[in-house]
Amino acid sequence: MSYDSIISQYSKFIKGLTIEECKLTDEFSFLENGNNVIKRDDCEKPFVKVSKGERAYFIYYGIPSVNEFWPFLNSLVRISNNAVQLEEKEKESVLKIKGNIKLFVTPDCTKCPITAELLYQIPVINNNVFLEIIDVNEYEELGKKYHVLSVPKIVLNDKVEIPGGFPPHIILKMLVKGSEGQ
Repeated sequence: MSYDSIISQYSKFIKGLTIEECKLTDEFSFLENGNNVIKRDDCEKPFVKVSKGERAYFIYYGIPSVNEFWPFLNSLVRISNNAVQLEEKEKESVLKIKGNIKLFVTPDCTKCPITAELLYQIPVINNNVFLEIIDVNEYEELGKKYHVLSVPKIVLNDKVEIPGGFPPHIILKMLVKGSEGQ
């Protein structure tokens, strides 16, 4: 099954971004329409960094594929349109989070996209957060450094470890608690 028609629909809403990328596959060429794509050659492994104006939102270490592809596309639409799909209470919690969030994933993880959908939205409404999504299949050394034994795994400010797979409201509570005193 080809996803070309779906990607074509998404691409209509992905505009005005700066996308710095290295070693992305041709499937991502649709990003070149209406966005500033900067192709890098000076890296050993693939990554995608997404900014809008002066604001960097996230970096994806690896190539968003399989289960990680749709949350990635949704995040680009959200950033392009400054839109989130969070309830007011969740937005209030998001504004209390500070720092760097790392989400460790694998493309075939079935729980990772749920966690990714939530975390991609945080930097859209909170300028105090930068998100890193790390495919541990591609970046094994980071998985080892952060003792990733299962995915999804969240690390806040290189100190607080949160196992993924919890409902969004629980993840937000843990991120808020982990941000206290930052």
